[in-house]
Amino acid sequence: MKTFRSLGLALIVALCAASSASAQMATPVPNTKPDFSSSKFLIGTWQCKTTKNTNGRGAGRTETDTYAMSMDDHYLMLDSISKPFDKARTTSIVAKGYTAYDAATKTWYSYGFDNFGNFGFSTSPGMSGNEWRWTDKWNSGGGPLGVLVITKVSDTKTTSIYTVKTPKGTETNSDECTKG
Repeated sequence: MKTFRSLGLALIVALCAASSASAQMATPVPNTKPDFSSSKFLIGTWQCKTTKNTNGRGAGRTETDTYAMSMDDHYLMLDSISKPFDKARTTSIVAKGYTAYDAATKTWYSYGFDNFGNFGFSTSPGMSGNEWRWTDKWNSGGGPLGVLVITKVSDTKTTSIYTVKTPKGTETNSDECTKG
């Protein structure tokens, strides 16, 4: 009987040691972060103004955009607020967006949503020179899909043009942003 207890105790000790050793030798989970070097200049607070709006609304609209890294540097996060800008808009637009990279498809993706229930999803191959071209893949309510081109003028200035085809024709919105 004493022999069985000794063998049983030895087996338990051996099993515990084996499981402890295998837990210590576990392979670390990869934590590869996207290369945000071309867009790090965005981090901070920007003042933006609509310079052109072909649908007749929003020219002169202002917006404050604040960019920061989020989720252990896997996402570039955007917090945005635009105060009421015309007779039809009596509430501020508050929006949040996230940009990240999918290494498997070599595609940048961006999604955002606002306090009016709007949301969208866009993709980009990345910056080319000073331009970052985003193509809408999905908008709330079946909204028309457009293309946004952001141009880095300097580390403290960007311009952007959003073009979308609607049943009324092609609409273009242009913004200018300065950091500070």
